[in-house]
Amino acid sequence: MKRKAIVLLMTIGFITLISALVLISLSISKRSFDEVAYLGARNQFSVVFKDFVTLLEKNSENVKTPENLDMLLSFFLPAMVEPKTGIEFGFDVESKMGKLNVNYLLDQMVLDVNDENRTILEKPFFNYFSNYDIRDKQLLLNIMIDTVDKDDSERGAYSEIAAEDFDFRQEKIYSYNHLNKIFEHYYKTSNDANIYKVNRDSWDELFYFGDTNKSKQLLDCNQLDMIPTINLITDNRYPNYEELDFCQEFNETVIQDSEDLKELKKIYKISPFDKNKQYLIQCNIIFNTENFKRNVKFDYNLKTGKVDNIDKNFQE
Repeated sequence: MKRKAIVLLMTIGFITLISALVLISLSISKRSFDEVAYLGARNQFSVVFKDFVTLLEKNSENVKTPENLDMLLSFFLPAMVEPKTGIEFGFDVESKMGKLNVNYLLDQMVLDVNDENRTILEKPFFNYFSNYDIRDKQLLLNIMIDTVDKDDSERGAYSEIAAEDFDFRQEKIYSYNHLNKIFEHYYKTSNDANIYKVNRDSWDELFYFGDTNKSKQLLDCNQLDMIPTINLITDNRYPNYEELDFCQEFNETVIQDSEDLKELKKIYKISPFDKNKQYLIQCNIIFNTENFKRNVKFDYNLKTGKVDNIDKNFQE
C-alpha cells in the first residue's frame, strides 16, 4: 500500500536530525563517565530527553496531513551501543490513536444510563477477554466500570474495588499496573486463574488510558490497518484488515446505508488525522550505561506540544 510505503521511508532531513541528536547527546568521553558515574549519566539522560522533545516540537510543526504524520511516525533509531562511550541509545514513536481509550469507553458506559450503546461499548472488552477464556467477563468489566464512576454502589458482587483500596477513587485507570490491581481483585472475587493469561504487551497493543473528554477522542482510521483494534469493535468483521483502506470504509458516502458502521464511527470517533484535534503519539527513549539504565515512555500531544504520562516505572 502506498501509505505503508511512505511510513518505511526515512528522509534525508530525518537522518540528519537523528545523526545530530546522537552526536550531541553522546559526545562525552568514557573517562568523564567513569569520573561522574551515576550523576553524570543522569545529567546526560536529561540532555538526551530535552533534545528529543525539542526535535519533536520542531518536526511536529510541519505535520498538517496524514502523509506528514506518517513521516513523523517513521522517526526512529534502533537501540545501539556507541563504541567510544559504551552508551546504548535508541528511540521510537508510534501513534496511540489506532488504539482504544479505556477510560473514555468506561465513562461512556457510566453515562449511558438507558443502555442505548452498551453492546457497542462492551464489545471490544468482551472480545479481548474471550481471547483469554475469562469466565466472568461481565464481573471483570463491572469492576473496571466501578473504578471510573463517582458513586459507591456495586454493579455486581464485590465489584466496587474502591471500598477496599483508596487508589481507585480517582475515577480513572491510569496505568497497566493500576489495571493489574483490578485483575487481582477479579481473581480474589471469581477465583478465575485465566486472568493471569492476560499480558501487558497484548493489552498495550490495543488499549491506552486516556482522557474521558468526548471532544478529545479520535480513532485514526489510517492506523486501523496497522493495529488489529478494528476486529475488537466489529467481531472480526475484517480478517484481512491489513489490505483495507479504513478511511474509505468509514467515509460518509460508503457507510450511508450501513447503520452499524455509522454507530461505530459516531461512538468511537473514527476519522483521519486532523491537525486541529488532539493527537497523541507514544515516545520511547532507551538510554543505558554501565551503572544507569532508562527505558522511558511518554505521550506527546501534537496539537498542544505537551509531554504527558511519563512512565515512572523505568529501571534504574
